[in-house]
Amino acid sequence: MKLFQLRRVPRTLGAIALALLTCLVLLWSKPIIGQTPARSAPPPQIVKWAYPTNYGFRLNQDIYGQPLRNPLMVVIHETVGSADSAVGLFQNPNYSSEGSQASYHALIALDGTIIYTVPFEYRAYGAGNSVFMGANGPEAAQTSPRVPASVNNFAYHFSLETPVDGRNNADRHSGYTVQQYRSLAWLVRYTKVPESRVTYHKTIDRSGTRKDPRSFDENLFLKMLSQAR
Repeated sequence: MKLFQLRRVPRTLGAIALALLTCLVLLWSKPIIGQTPARSAPPPQIVKWAYPTNYGFRLNQDIYGQPLRNPLMVVIHETVGSADSAVGLFQNPNYSSEGSQASYHALIALDGTIIYTVPFEYRAYGAGNSVFMGANGPEAAQTSPRVPASVNNFAYHFSLETPVDGRNNADRHSGYTVQQYRSLAWLVRYTKVPESRVTYHKTIDRSGTRKDPRSFDENLFLKMLSQAR
């Protein structure tokens, strides 16, 4: 009988240890309430580069020889036409001055797809006569004697594809999709530009002709921006 008991002890201890190990594994594998959620997948992204004449180098000094050290910023636009028509415009060779050339760093289609058109290290021609009023005072840089000062040298230009009912000169339209706001927030977070240096084309424009992005839901964008990883 004693021999039988001695043989049973290690088996019992082994079973207990196995049970404890199983419990620990199950507890470890279960999600913990309040833990940081897993990062969501990035939005769909494609590349359709603009023709090289429609963007340029970011310069170290202006036409007067003054150094340019402005921190980067983000300008939000809308296409007014379809995303495909904007890409077609950017891919069309344009050998005239920067004043008539146009491009954005990225477009965001209605389904949320990000379309990269200008490499981030280059200067896109997204704004004409423009000034950013930030914590450092008015910011603009004149990099060509033929065009007014603008924010292009230190800006990322991101444009939302306009819904069909807004492809006109009206002041408002039905607005952008949730997928577009989500992709825009992801893209802004990717640049690491602080929220204080994110603005709109209509805000920096000095020509008095720009209204974009029309019908933009800033509260929804800021909510998406706070959730972006």
